[in-house]
Amino acid sequence: AAAPPPATLVVQVQERLPLGWRLCAFGTSFTVLARPPHYAALGVHMKPPPPSPFAGSLLSPMPGTLHSVAVEVGERVALGQELCVVEAMKMQNVLVAERDGVVSELYATPGDTLAADQPIVGFEK
Repeated sequence: AAAPPPATLVVQVQERLPLGWRLCAFGTSFTVLARPPHYAALGVHMKPPPPSPFAGSLLSPMPGTLHSVAVEVGERVALGQELCVVEAMKMQNVLVAERDGVVSELYATPGDTLAADQPIVGFEK
């Protein structure tokens, strides 16, 4: 039996970039890089990007307003403990600790407008 023909993928080129293209497929935008083989081979000599200074911090999962903060700097928190409430589109979203730890810094205060992935609570390393 013959194999079925490969599926066709239709993409829209949104923008030509210096090293590739920004494409759209199924309503999602993708950045595609195209490098000559000798550039790709040199990639093994590149340093990895530095870790984010907010790695391990509680980040806002969506744009919204910080409604309340239930912890203080120096407080020990447990997995699942409520840390804060973010309000977005009239809905309050309770954010909880993803691990045990000690709060080292509060990056936002109640009433602040938050962007997606903006740090809210920092933890000791």
